Amino acid sequence: MRDSSTSEKFWYVVKNVLRSPLSLCLWLAAVIVSYLFGWNLIPFGIAGVWQIALLFIRLRDDNYLRRLFLQLLEQEEAETDRQIEGVMETLDFESRQRIRYIMQLQKEIVREARAEDVQSYVRTDLDRISSQLAPLVLRAVQMAVKKQQLLRYLFNVDERALRNYCNTLKQRIQATHDEVTRAQYEQALKMRQMELEAYSAIAQAVSRIDSQIENIEATFASWKAKMIRIKTADIASASTVSQGLFQELELLSSDIDLLDNSVAEALAVENETILRQQTSG
Repeated sequence: MRDSSTSEKFWYVVKNVLRSPLSLCLWLAAVIVSYLFGWNLIPFGIAGVWQIALLFIRLRDDNYLRRLFLQLLEQEEAETDRQIEGVMETLDFESRQRIRYIMQLQKEIVREARAEDVQSYVRTDLDRISSQLAPLVLRAVQMAVKKQQLLRYLFNVDERALRNYCNTLKQRIQATHDEVTRAQYEQALKMRQMELEAYSAIAQAVSRIDSQIENIEATFASWKAKMIRIKTADIASASTVSQGLFQELELLSSDIDLLDNSVAEALAVENETILRQQTSG
């Protein structure tokens, strides 16, 4: 579930309590009784008191709140899955296979975290951990999409031919005595070298994306085993493993942030190179 403030969660509970069958029956009964007594307002007052009492009871019912927010979380996860499926076919085969496996691992971890055999002393921690997996999966997909953007540029570049062209320009510069001609060759060489630099930066970004997606896959596989360990551990051991998982979640998110920055820089280099080529042309 996306991060929500306390007030947002409170009003979400209020709306669901008011729309519940019990609340609807309560107000329907108030309307009927009020009608029978000549639209007396007292039944509405009594219904209001009972409604407030029901809301107070629900707000103090941990099992009710957990079920309610779990339903919301499952809806958000289903929407995330639909978004992922919408872009899956645009990915390359290797990325698509990795993303599907990551999604499978995520579902298995969530299933373990929300199973009936989870002890009460670890349920809150497991809920927190499982709720942070779907955003990580979505970020992995976003990285794979960026990889496709970068690959489209790489597919249109012949690195060997570009390096040979740079070497040819260098030879022409050395062999040319005319200052104007040499300056033109030097400018052409500069532009081609910039293109090579862009190519190298983008190729490196693609490699980093591949390694990061593979890291997410391996991390999720590790978390599945740790999730089972938490479920079967005593209170002290479960707390230690849970804290380790939270730290790994933060570290993985930080790694993805760093990768996003490097990929953004690579895309900026690509756009700048294309712009300069268009300008020089």
